[in-house]
Amino acid sequence: MAARTARSRPRGRFPWAKLSDRDLLEWPIKELGLTLEGTWLEPRIESVSAELAERGLRLKPHFWLSDEWFCPAGVSGVAIPFYLAHPRLMRLERSMMLEVEGGNKRWCDRLLRHELGHAVQHA
Repeated sequence: MAARTARSRPRGRFPWAKLSDRDLLEWPIKELGLTLEGTWLEPRIESVSAELAERGLRLKPHFWLSDEWFCPAGVSGVAIPFYLAHPRLMRLERSMMLEVEGGNKRWCDRLLRHELGHAVQHA
């Protein structure tokens, strides 16, 4: 791939969204401009967080995008794979890995609950 310059870079909120898989794979995660806010993940996070409160747990875990699902030791929060934050990245993940771990509401909720179990344990 040719070096990306300000001049040759696609423009828009997610300029990489229309790139080929090969070109998209050249983008560093930190340059994708992803957040949890406004994605389909936001209501999933709100839902499982509400479940904690309904069960009398006062834990207010934090969530962030990372390269995989995990909850680091000693941290009351959950890392969520970055590819879940945009449909284009989910398509790329499916094409390369043949599945998207946590790629639907039910599966995502199950993984969030699992990781929150670790977060509660760490808290």
